[in-house]
Parts: sequence; C-alpha cells; structure tokens
Amino acid sequence: MVPTLPSLSLALLVSFLATIGTAEAGYGFLARMNRDAVAQELLTELTALLGHGRSHERLAYLTDALRPMYMALPKKEGGGVDESVARYALNRYFLTHRGWHITGIASDGERWNASSSTAMLNSKMPSFIIDLVEQHVVRKRLGLEELAVLAATVEDLIHSDALELLTMAYEVHNFSMQEALGNEEEEDLVIRTFVLFFTMPWTQGPHNDTSKVHKLLRAAYKNNPGWNDSMMWVEDLKGAIKYQDRGEHNPFSQRQGYFADYPSMVHFVEQIIDGFGVFQDIQCKGLKNTLVDLEMQERSDGRVLLANFYAPTLKGVHQFFNESPEYLKSLGALDERDPKQPSVIVPNYMYGPNFCLATQNSPFRSFCCIDQCNVLM
Repeated sequence: MVPTLPSLSLALLVSFLATIGTAEAGYGFLARMNRDAVAQELLTELTALLGHGRSHERLAYLTDALRPMYMALPKKEGGGVDESVARYALNRYFLTHRGWHITGIASDGERWNASSSTAMLNSKMPSFIIDLVEQHVVRKRLGLEELAVLAATVEDLIHSDALELLTMAYEVHNFSMQEALGNEEEEDLVIRTFVLFFTMPWTQGPHNDTSKVHKLLRAAYKNNPGWNDSMMWVEDLKGAIKYQDRGEHNPFSQRQGYFADYPSMVHFVEQIIDGFGVFQDIQCKGLKNTLVDLEMQERSDGRVLLANFYAPTLKGVHQFFNESPEYLKSLGALDERDPKQPSVIVPNYMYGPNFCLATQNSPFRSFCCIDQCNVLM
C-alpha cells in the first residue's frame, strides 16, 4: 500500500479552518496568531516530507509523473515556477491522471481570501496550500519537488473524504473497524454501501437507518443508470488489486475476505477514488457519442434538436437525456435562436455540472466529464 501523508497534516488543516472560524466570530488578533502558528506547523510538516520518511516512494512516483510537464513549463528567474503555473500543472495532472476537478486549482477557482466564510475557505483549501508553500519556500519559487508535495497533499485531503464515507458504511451495518469482516458477503456489503454514498450523495441522509440503506442498495440501478457499470468496474478493480498484490499473501491461507480488515478496505476505497474519474470519463465519451448520433446528418455544428434529445428517454431506450429545457438553458446548453426547432449544444451539455458526481461529500473535488480542451491547453 502506498503510504499517505501523516494524519497530523489533516488535523492541522482542520485546526486552521477552526481558527479562521474563530476570527470571524470576533476574536481577530488571537485567532490570527493561532492561524499563523498552525499554518507554519503545517508548512514545516509538508516540506519535511520532501524525500524523507515513509512517503518517499510515493513522492518519487509523483515527481516522475510531473517531470515531463514540469520541464516544458515557463520558469521564473533562478528556476522554479510561480503560483499560476503551479495551478496549471496540478490541474493538468489531476485531470489527466485522476479525472478530478479541483476547486482552487482549476481555472474557475478563485484566489484564497482570508475574509471568506469558513465554508468557502474549506473549498479553497488546495489553493491555500499552494499559497502557503510558495510564500515560505526558498527563493519564492515552486520546484518539481514542491509540486509533488502539493499533489500528494491534495490527494490525501480527497482520500480523507472517502474515509469518512467508509466509516459511515461500516457504522450503518454495525460492523467494527477494529475487527475483520466475517465473510465476503459483509465485505461486498461495505463496498456497495460506500459506492452508494459516493456516487449518490443524497443517500447519505439516512446513513443511520440500516433498513433504509438496504432499500436504497436494491433500488440503486433505478436511481443511477450507471450503477451496474460502476459496480462492474469496481469488481474489475478488486481483481486487479488481488493480482497486483498476489505476492504479499499466502495463496494457501484460508482468508475469508481479501479486503476484510480495515486497512485493506481503506486501500481499496482509495483506489476507487483515484480511478473513478477516469472510469467515469469513459462513460462520458460513450454518452457523447450517443448524443452525437442523434444529430441530423445535414448538421455538423455540435447541436442536437431538442426533440431528438428527448426521444431515447421517451422511448425507454435509456434514462439519461431527461433534463428540462429550463435547466438546459441555465447550463447555456439550449440554443433557441430558432424557436420552432430549439437544439442542445453538445459540449456545453456534456461538460456542465449535470455530469459531475460526488460533490456533496467533498467541498473542493468533483468528478466531471473531462473537457478535452482543458487537457490539451
């Protein structure tokens, strides 16, 4: 298992947000002192991880992954890149390798602002981390090693959200995280519940009601047209991990479940988080091809007549293209220049928030269809 950053980093981030909340409550001077102390402690821990300790292997991997792009980026005098270039590099990395849209790093993210609300600060935490490292790093420039640390830190923040959902999945079925699950059926139940909470955040509401969650699991394929494909991908991922780790386990041991112990389950859900964005983009490309096939042959402007857009759903072919005209208009995806034949603008529709998943349980990460223009630019 590739190690994550020490849990102290996440605790420090929580403490930082708490001190900001205190400042907004009227304890300005003392809160600013606490915030600066927490920020400095966080920075010390992050920079201490450069090439040291149990994260060395992971940082080496991220460094190698970022190196080709980093070599092509414009550098500051004396070497290194500035904040805006670092944001671009990280956004490109997370889009291409994870399929993640990170608020505060993506081009639509705003600069971190100490006067914002606590909720907004939480959503801009990745941006704050970049600012923090840049302000304190030697010669005020971000090198390849610093970029690797930033990437690892953002990944750990996102993994921490996944662990919260995993904890909810254990608790709703009254399973102990201190003891191994009893059999593969319990293992599968935890995994399916995690995927339910992850892909359909609205199901997290009744997470203390076991019977309600079982009903939601049985109806998942109805509420999420992509549920069966997602679970098939999860099964394939399980097989891939078992094959990859085959040398670490005794093939003659009588293991009741491969992911029965909590650390193994944590490793698995981290793999789900890391790979889900790329998997979902495969689904996005399939839907885009389906949508383009609805385009009239005489048209080549990336638009589909609204009547053709709704036709597959009305005929019961699938359940995807069912957004109302009002919602399509709010996306900027409805072309009404010809009132008699309104049409759907395919790129605006495919890259809109309607195809973003798992945004409720993370304030700064979502899984959206990857805009190929953003990947190329």
